[in-house]
Amino acid sequence: MYDPRVIANHVLEEAWNRDIDLTQVDIQKIVYFLNGHHLVEHGTPMVEGEFEAWEYGPVQRILLDSFRRFEDGPITEFAVAFDPIRRKRKTLPSISSNSVSETIDRFLDDYLEMGAFDMVDITHDENTPWSVTMQEAKHSANIGMRISSELIRERFERKAVY
Repeated sequence: MYDPRVIANHVLEEAWNRDIDLTQVDIQKIVYFLNGHHLVEHGTPMVEGEFEAWEYGPVQRILLDSFRRFEDGPITEFAVAFDPIRRKRKTLPSISSNSVSETIDRFLDDYLEMGAFDMVDITHDENTPWSVTMQEAKHSANIGMRISSELIRERFERKAVY
């Protein structure tokens, strides 16, 4: 599993190589979709941590924090990590996993062609992991509105909803 920022940086690089600008909403949804496909094809998440159900769909908080400064505009810089011992920013590693690279190669082009709010609409469809999490939260507590990897895998396996 990778830090979500590693996957986001790879997606950004691929998009920039095609002269495509991505916003926070784009990157959140693309990383979410790629993670779902990886769960189905390889049985493990692509990214560390859990997605949370937010207003515009699934969100990885670390990505939100990394790209918050771009607000609604295009992201123009890679995410970086902070080394608390040296008290300085550091570059994140590249992807070295064949399974992760294969998943990205197989699905990324489809998502780069979609608009951000088309992806939001997909995540908001009935019976998606996001909508199930939002509905369940009306009847029981879910601190952080976490969307479980098992729910994501289960719904992606059906291929009918994301």
